[in-house]
Amino acid sequence: MENPEPRNNLAETLAKELKKPFEIAGDELSHVRRVALPPGWTLKEIDDEKLLHQPRRKVSSVRLDNANSFIAYVGLHGTLESTIWVKADYTAGKVEFLAIVNDHGGHEDSSGWRDHRAAYAPKFSEEWNRWKGADKKPMTQAEFATFIEDNLSDIAGGDGLPAGADMLRMAIDFEAKQDMRFKSALRLQSGGVDLAFVQQEDNGTLEKMKLFDRFAIGIPVFWGDAAYRVEARLRYRVREGKLSFWFELIRADKVLEAAANAIVDKITDAVQMPIFLGQP
Repeated sequence: MENPEPRNNLAETLAKELKKPFEIAGDELSHVRRVALPPGWTLKEIDDEKLLHQPRRKVSSVRLDNANSFIAYVGLHGTLESTIWVKADYTAGKVEFLAIVNDHGGHEDSSGWRDHRAAYAPKFSEEWNRWKGADKKPMTQAEFATFIEDNLSDIAGGDGLPAGADMLRMAIDFEAKQDMRFKSALRLQSGGVDLAFVQQEDNGTLEKMKLFDRFAIGIPVFWGDAAYRVEARLRYRVREGKLSFWFELIRADKVLEAAANAIVDKITDAVQMPIFLGQP
């Protein structure tokens, strides 16, 4: 086999002496060309494709705002070699879809450039952002009462859990007793806790209220999608006679996974393309 090194050195010498570029033997299979440049010369690439009547092939990178637009775009440009990829981290609350319109096909002669892409990241609903944003964050009695009142329409009763009216009464009780001193708590067999309060200067005046230990909300995970039921635990802490409250959403990652899978099913049914979980 001929050694290409002497040829390369000869081409470089000729380029230097002739003061013009000189092509070195390239690789026809990979369409790679090697060019020797005289000292002080630089190699510049000029692409005149924009001067053509139309591009030689489709190259694009778009980002869609909803599933229907994603489906419409992929349906318009998709081919038998197109693929869809789903990258999801449900614990971190991240889901993204990526369509590679000109992906590699299943045969050796059906390779693609993979540079025509469409991305779609579902937007979380305002309700999901509010509840997830307050998840596990302690609040004063007044702050917790205000939060419940502001989001009362999201409360979903049933299965032995409090309805919206029950949660509203609890919030009103919180507001009424925010200036009182917490005295004791008694856990009930039926669930929940009885909280006892006294006036700051009068230990004999005792008032009680019931604190629910669990409740449920019904909210859409993604903007424009159906509502999902999410249960939550209600927690409290006593410090210097004052109460702080917070809630903990139970397995919110599983609810997010179910909502994402519903979008996967919707896209699969609409575009009939292979869908892969992972990073392309």
